[in-house]
Amino acid sequence: MLIPSEVTPVPWRNGAGTTRELAADPSGETLWRISVADLLEDAPFSAFPGIDRLFTALGPLRLTINGTATDLERGDQIRFAGEDTVTVSLDQPTQALNVMTRRGRYRAEVVLRSPEADRADGVAATVDLGGQIAEVFLAALA
Repeated sequence: MLIPSEVTPVPWRNGAGTTRELAADPSGETLWRISVADLLEDAPFSAFPGIDRLFTALGPLRLTINGTATDLERGDQIRFAGEDTVTVSLDQPTQALNVMTRRGRYRAEVVLRSPEADRADGVAATVDLGGQIAEVFLAALA
């Protein structure tokens, strides 16, 4: 079980926020990465060309992706390319689960469940989000 509160936050590439890297491809190549972002203020996201991102909001927020705004509530998910221009707007600090995968090599899915529910088969990682558990599935494509 991955527990975000036990991981020290590190600055984003662009310095506009922090993240807690929970797990990553052990090869050292960025094929996949699971992290929780600490979203404290309105900020632009770092660019990750060639990476697909699956973003799960852990509280209310607004993401603007290439000029299109989307309001998200806890548990809502959105996919976007790592090279997209993305900003987050907040009414209050929150967090987000972020699964990044190398485009064309892996695809991620995230399912939120209660701590009492049974673990699904084929889960690559489980993340303790407090009142919920995130099950992360990673499928190799090539």
